[in-house]
Amino acid sequence: MIAKSERFELRLDAETLERIDKWRNERPESMSRSEAVRQLVEAGLGRPEDDKRLFQLARFNVLVAAKTADPEVKLFPDSYIYAWDECVYPLFNESAHLHEPFAEQFKVPKAMVEELSTYLDDRWLAEDVPSFYQLESHYDVRSGYSAWGRFKLIATCRYMFLHKLFDKAFWDALLRGSDHPSEAKGITRKFDAAKDVYFG
Repeated sequence: MIAKSERFELRLDAETLERIDKWRNERPESMSRSEAVRQLVEAGLGRPEDDKRLFQLARFNVLVAAKTADPEVKLFPDSYIYAWDECVYPLFNESAHLHEPFAEQFKVPKAMVEELSTYLDDRWLAEDVPSFYQLESHYDVRSGYSAWGRFKLIATCRYMFLHKLFDKAFWDALLRGSDHPSEAKGITRKFDAAKDVYFG
């Protein structure tokens, strides 16, 4: 299906028009001036599918480097590797920058990580840490209308745990008694990139 186009008037100076004409005349296929402008705009803005491909390439490179590195050489912190592996935006890894252009490509994007960390920090400071089931209720996970799901919450909490946010008492409270699903027990499990990162 061809996307509906909209008429848009654009005034350009003679020098810019000359550069556009030179660019389109150098193309192997002939095209109108308006098609040339369309292609140049698309190239300048980028395409969503290109952003996804670049994200997957960056993710692959981080994970391969982490999985194949000499165990004595720590290329990235565990939290950073885990975040890329589970597609959680690594908000707290401020010394690394590879993730920054891809803030919206992660399954748990930057804004969601910020919002959850702020909520948990407020509850921690108030000495009123929610259980994991209470956290799911807060985000209305069971309704099916929330941007959050159980596994996004688990993965984001695990990223925070691996980054050493909060203290042991906080994580014990979040996972207290039977007030959490069995999958959530993995939040505080040790992480080993060589064993825990899979390609599939």
